[in-house]
Amino acid sequence: MERICNNCQSFYITYKKRFPYGCKAFGIISKNTPYLQIKQVSGTNCALFSKKVKNVKIKNKGRLA
Repeated sequence: MERICNNCQSFYITYKKRFPYGCKAFGIISKNTPYLQIKQVSGTNCALFSKKVKNVKIKNKGRLA
């Protein structure tokens, strides 16, 4: 369950030592992952989860090493 935030577009890591995790959608920072904070406060799953889109283009030209 804790990994659900890692795959969300709104999840980010802050520079604050006491509150290292943040959610742009809800506008919160917390000690735990934002998913756990939202679950604890509202009792429901995160309603604003949006899957992270990875922009990876790999071309098979030449050597990698």
